[in-house]
Amino acid sequence: MKILLKKCKLINGFKDIIIEGEKIIDIKPCGNSPLERGATSVAGCVETDFDQIIDIKGNLVIPGVIDPHTHIRDLQQSEKEDWLSASKAALAGGVTTVFDMPNTIPATTNLINLNLKREVAKKTLINYKFFIGATNFNQKDIEEILVSKSTDIAGIKVFLAGSSNNDTVSYNEVLKSIFQIAKKYDKIVTVHTEMQTCLNEWRDRLPYKTVFKHNAIRNRQCSIKGTKLVLELAEKVGNKICIAHCSTKEEIEIIRKYKKNNPVYCEVTPHHLLLNESILEKVGNFGKVNPPLRTEKDNIALWEAIHDGTIDFMGTDHAPHKREEKLLNYSQAPSGLPGLETGLHLLLNEVNKGNLSLEKLVELTSKNASKIFDIQKRGEIKVGNYADLTVIDMNKKWKIDAKEFKTKAKYSPFDGMEVKGKAITTFVNKKMYDFLLMHYEREQI
Repeated sequence: MKILLKKCKLINGFKDIIIEGEKIIDIKPCGNSPLERGATSVAGCVETDFDQIIDIKGNLVIPGVIDPHTHIRDLQQSEKEDWLSASKAALAGGVTTVFDMPNTIPATTNLINLNLKREVAKKTLINYKFFIGATNFNQKDIEEILVSKSTDIAGIKVFLAGSSNNDTVSYNEVLKSIFQIAKKYDKIVTVHTEMQTCLNEWRDRLPYKTVFKHNAIRNRQCSIKGTKLVLELAEKVGNKICIAHCSTKEEIEIIRKYKKNNPVYCEVTPHHLLLNESILEKVGNFGKVNPPLRTEKDNIALWEAIHDGTIDFMGTDHAPHKREEKLLNYSQAPSGLPGLETGLHLLLNEVNKGNLSLEKLVELTSKNASKIFDIQKRGEIKVGNYADLTVIDMNKKWKIDAKEFKTKAKYSPFDGMEVKGKAITTFVNKKMYDFLLMHYEREQI
């Protein structure tokens, strides 16, 4: 089936995109001003050459978003999220590929549990890869998975602090061994750098624990120390390393130093970029996340790191919980917030405010991740690539409403925020999802 997407605004001009099957087979100019010219044909083609013609009406088209940091839950936590609900949320947020983190129940730390996750992931509507979780004791399990060279493995995830089921790496010699395995199989290691021993020390110093003290309880020094430790060791081993959800100015300075001569990459979340601890008075536990929301000076440092290239890509750290769980008291409420439906939209709003270029937006949301994680034929709009595309109305003003989320997690610290720029149609795996006409229902193309 041959499809014509006409009047597409790409970052390099107005184009017509021709799709056959899953792939883009041609991109042709459609005139400098299709809205004025009313262009209806493609150079060298006529509309009768196509099985279906979709008028994009001059709206922006970008590569489908690649989100390298999500927690899809499912398995024994399907009440929080499952692969179908997460994929509907992703599509509404213009996301066509996700990487799932390993701290599920059961954790993705061996081949048996990986295969369980592979089975439940079959219900998804989008593309996906999995991170393997590292522990103090599972190096052989990691090798058993990596030796097969399966294309659905994104890399290895290391938690230096307790995740939801305490799968952590707490010994330097184990960390070194994991890095050596990653280098052997040419896989990236993504690290949550808050150190558990440091967190324990700061927790014991603060007897009065409320969400307003979350930034102090999970002190910035714990992320800074962990980042320094990880990058020093990775430099010695020579493996590829990514610092997840960077949240502090000091981490940025350390990463910037090591990035000069090493394969070091840096991820930022929209909430660490755009929010800080001052919002907690308004949103309470809906803003409780690890690492915590930091300070305004950290927001500024993260923006500087985006513009100078220290930060490579956006990961939403989509970590859904039931709304009623987040309404518990501070010590009982789990950390994490949904991000699949808001991540792209928050950055589009920054483009409209003049804080971000379209070129940088595409780098942060798809292009860089596709290169860093070696995702073949995705992340750029070009002939031969998969037709993973997101259509955006850059002029659409709307209000984020958590009650209308497709995810099962009906809360957000961004709830009620007015933004400009909205994903209106998403193309992935030979299907079109039109959110103006049919919400998350799909049409075969």
